[in-house]
Amino acid sequence: MKTQVALKSLASRYAAINTDRRKLQELSQLAQRNSKQSIFALQRGEVDKSDKLLVEAEEALAKGLSLIKKQPRLNNEGMWRASLEEYCEACFFDKAIKGKDLFPPQRITDEPDILIGGLSDLIGEFVRLATKAAIEHDAEKVDELYGISEGMVEFLLSLDATGNLRNKIDQARQHLRKLEEIRYDLAKIR
Repeated sequence: MKTQVALKSLASRYAAINTDRRKLQELSQLAQRNSKQSIFALQRGEVDKSDKLLVEAEEALAKGLSLIKKQPRLNNEGMWRASLEEYCEACFFDKAIKGKDLFPPQRITDEPDILIGGLSDLIGEFVRLATKAAIEHDAEKVDELYGISEGMVEFLLSLDATGNLRNKIDQARQHLRKLEEIRYDLAKIR
C-alpha cells in the first residue's frame, strides 16, 4: 500500500513540474519575442514602442520567476535562460541607445553567465548600428560604437570563459572585427 501512495505522489509531483514547465516555456517565448522586437524597434528609432515591449518582457519574466520559486529546478531550462539573455541584451541596448550607464542592466537577474551573454550579443547590435551610421557617412558614430565595443571585448576576453560563453565571446570578437572593417571602409572615402 505504501508503494501505491508513493507512486501516486511521484506522478502528481511530476505532472506539476511539467505543467509549470509548459507555463514557463510560454512566458519565456513571450519575453524573448518582446525583447527581440524591442531591439528591432530601437534600431528603427522607435523608443516608445521599445519601452513598452521591454515592460511586457519584464512582466512575463517576473511571472516566470514566481514559477521558478515553486519549482527551482526549472531555472536551468534552456528556453528560460535564452529569454533572460535576450532580455538582458535588449536592456543593455536600450541603455546604450539612451546614453545611460549599462549597469545595472535590469531588475530580473544578476547571473553572470546571462549578463556576459547579453553583453556579448550587444556588440552584434552595435555592428547593425554602425552599418546604418556608415551608410549615412557618420564616421563619428562608428568610431564611438567601435570604442565601446573594443572595451567590452577586452573585458570579455579577460574572463577566459569556456563552453557556450566562449562561443559568445568569440562572436563578439568577430563583431569587433566587422566594426574595424566598417571604420576602414569609411576612412577610405574620407
